[in-house]
Amino acid sequence: MATPTAATSTRASSSRRETAVYILLTKAVRWLLLAAILLYLASGLGISEYRTVEHLTFGLLAKQTAFRLHDALLAPFIALLVLHVGLPVLRRALRRL
Repeated sequence: MATPTAATSTRASSSRRETAVYILLTKAVRWLLLAAILLYLASGLGISEYRTVEHLTFGLLAKQTAFRLHDALLAPFIALLVLHVGLPVLRRALRRL
């Protein structure tokens, strides 16, 4: 029975580290995407039903603020969505190499 060499042990530890980083990154992207989706929905609702939303938020989310928030969230939302879909695809592609 062969004993594991230093190279095999280093490769395994590197693989575990990469997996831990990947899991941490995907969890962060998931939670940030969820926050972006909820804010995007709330700001969209603040645009269309501004009287109700402004009353419910005690004036914090007025119609003009909802417009600004909705516009500002588009780029981060798209970036997070691309990362959310792209990270698993990229990982599978790299594993096949």
